[in-house]
Amino acid sequence: MRENKVVEWSARTAGANYTLYKSDNFGTEISLQASDKIPSYSTSFYLADDTWLRSLVGGSGSWGYGSTPLGGNRFEQPLPDKVRVTYLDNVANQYYQGEHNLPTDKIYALMTNTDKNMESERLNDVGFDSNYYAIELAFAPNGWVIVFVTGWPGRKEIASFQATPIEPDPKTLEGEPVSSDDEYLYIDYKYYLKNKDITKNKSLSAFKDKSPEGYEQWQSGAWTISSDWYKQMQTKYPWNLSISIDGQEWNGEYYAEFANIERFTVLDEQLGKYENTLKAVPTKIRTWATDQESGERTEAEVHLYPRPQWSARSLRNASYQPYYQDPNLNRFFKYFKELYPNRSLVTNEEPASHDEFATLKINFDKDLVLTEAYLQKGNQKIPIEGAYQFSRAPIDLEEGQYTAERGYPLFITEPNAEDLSDPAFVDID
Repeated sequence: MRENKVVEWSARTAGANYTLYKSDNFGTEISLQASDKIPSYSTSFYLADDTWLRSLVGGSGSWGYGSTPLGGNRFEQPLPDKVRVTYLDNVANQYYQGEHNLPTDKIYALMTNTDKNMESERLNDVGFDSNYYAIELAFAPNGWVIVFVTGWPGRKEIASFQATPIEPDPKTLEGEPVSSDDEYLYIDYKYYLKNKDITKNKSLSAFKDKSPEGYEQWQSGAWTISSDWYKQMQTKYPWNLSISIDGQEWNGEYYAEFANIERFTVLDEQLGKYENTLKAVPTKIRTWATDQESGERTEAEVHLYPRPQWSARSLRNASYQPYYQDPNLNRFFKYFKELYPNRSLVTNEEPASHDEFATLKINFDKDLVLTEAYLQKGNQKIPIEGAYQFSRAPIDLEEGQYTAERGYPLFITEPNAEDLSDPAFVDID
C-alpha cells in the first residue's frame, strides 16, 4: 500500500567532476532554483497525485558524495513517486527543467534493507538501522540527471533522465535570498531565479588559472563536455568476480566501486545475490582473507587502472571520484566494450543468460600480493595491465571484521600500463 512507503530520508545533490585537482576541481556547478512567482521553477519531490513533499534550494556537492541542500535534511515522510528539477548549470550558463517518475518500491526496499555491511557494527551504535537513507540527484552536462539511493557505505543507481534547456521569464530574475520558517517542513520562496553570469563562476576562473591549456581546449571546442560519457559509464555488463589466493580459500566477500559511482559490498548474506546481476564497470575491488594457520585476517585493495598517487593516497578509506573522459578509465572500459559491443545504457534492464557472463579474475600469491588480473569470457582472455595492488594490511578487529589498520605500505605493486593522465586536466604531481 502507498501509505506504507514512509521512512526517514534525506535528499542530496552532486555535480560531475571535469578535472581532478588537489583542490578547486572544475565540474558541474548547479544552482537549484525557486520562485514565488512561478512555483514550477523549483526542484521538488512529489507523490503520484502531485502532492508536494519537499523542495531543495542551493548548490551541488562533490560527485559521488553530494551535499545536503536546504530542504534536504533527514526526516520521516512518504517516499516520492516523482521528481521535478529546475536548475542553472553555471558552467554551461544554461537553465534546465525536467520531470521523472521514480521507482518508489525499489527505493523503499533499499531504505528498509538491514543486510550486514562493512559498517554494521559501528552504525548500530549511532542509530542507523538501514544501509540506505538518502536520495541523491547527481547532475552531469547537457541536463543529464542520475538518481542514486545512498547510505553507509553503499550507493545504488535507480534512474536517470535528461532535463530540457529552458529560458525563464526575465521578470522572474531578481535574485532575492531564501528564507525558511522551518527547514524541515516548509520553505518560504522569497527567492527568484538569478540572471546567468558566467563571469562570476569561481570554479571556472580557477580552472583557467591552473590550466590555461585545458581552458583553451575548452574555449576552442577541442575539448567538449557531453553527457554521452556519463551514459557510457552507466552501462552495465554481465560479469562476476573471482579471486584466487595461493594456499587459501576465498570466501567470496568483497567491496566494489564502479564507473557509474555506485558502490556496495557483497558479504556473506548476499553472496548469491549478484551472480546473475548486470554490473557497471568496476574501478576498485577490496577483499579479505584469513590465514588458516595463524588466523590473521588481512585486507587487500586492487585498483583496476592507473590514477594519480596523491589522489589514491588521500582517499585511503574513501571513494575515488571518476572525472570526465579520464583516459585511463576509458582504456579499461574498452575491455568490457570489446566483449560486449552491443551493450549500452538502454540495455541495462535486459537480462543476460548464465553463459554470457564474463569473469573478472584477480590472483594473489601466498603473501596476498597481486600476481595477475584479467577479464575472461570463454576462450577470450584480456589482461588488465593497468591493474595494481594499492594496499595490504591486517584487520583491526577492535573496529570490526572489515576495517584495516593504518600505517602499512601502500602501492604494493605497479601497473604495467602507461599512465595516460593529461596534466591539462589532472594534477599529477
